[in-house]
Amino acid sequence: MKNNNTNVKQIHKGHGTMEKAYNDFVTFGQDNIDAFVRANAAVTRGFEQISKSFVALATKSVEEAVEAGKKIASSKSIAEVLELQTRFAQESMETMISEGKKVQELSSSIVKEVSAPLAERFKATVANGAAVAQNAANVAVNTAAKASKQAA
Repeated sequence: MKNNNTNVKQIHKGHGTMEKAYNDFVTFGQDNIDAFVRANAAVTRGFEQISKSFVALATKSVEEAVEAGKKIASSKSIAEVLELQTRFAQESMETMISEGKKVQELSSSIVKEVSAPLAERFKATVANGAAVAQNAANVAVNTAAKASKQAA
């Protein structure tokens, strides 16, 4: 009879352990999904920011080109046309370099923002894997010790 009580206790203990493992697994999976949702939201915000930047640059470039065209059309000499055209080309190049740097910085910050939740989950996965391995090792040692005692 004592053996049956021990078996029932072990079954209840095993059930509790399995239930906790299942709940941990579900929580871990949900945390992974949440991390991907946060990363996806960061990507979406990033593309929106880059798109707004490009639209603003295109609008500014068109406005500057129209203004330069008006000045060139009203110029009175070839020398003035060449001077206006050279200045416009130089300013356009400086704007492109400046805006390129801004987009590069924006892209870098977006990559950091997107990778942060995924890096957190990677760390959690490694930590969880180590805990599971340690738990499995403990179970194996305890099982071997119990088998050794029963054999003796």
